[in-house]
Amino acid sequence: HNQSDEHMNTGSCHCGKVRFEISADLGDVRYCYCETCRKLSGAAFSVVALVSKHNFKFLGEKPDLKLYKSSADKYRYYCSNCFSPIYVQVASRPDELRIRLGILDYEPELKMSGHMWVSEKPMWHKINDDLPQVEEF
Repeated sequence: HNQSDEHMNTGSCHCGKVRFEISADLGDVRYCYCETCRKLSGAAFSVVALVSKHNFKFLGEKPDLKLYKSSADKYRYYCSNCFSPIYVQVASRPDELRIRLGILDYEPELKMSGHMWVSEKPMWHKINDDLPQVEEF
């Protein structure tokens, strides 16, 4: 399933000040249970998709983003107004962005790759599918 250029897939923050489009299908999509994702989302896990930096662009004027360095090589960008997570960038992989699916404005066609960091999954959350599970990344 390919999107044509005139039918871009968009995403936005909660307040709408940050808007973007993704011009290709999403890459690898995983559930992540690491402590950082849980603390920053307030949930049992986050759902993240890889996107090529070349297929991601902001709509309108460049948004005001806040940067949080959550580990030595991981940079998290948020809307400076509502604090929605926009993307994560890993220094060692500069051409990739990691997007949380919850900020997309469309229902993407995707294939879930599995669960990562299940070693840090809270015991009160049960995984109810047969997707691969890895202890760390």
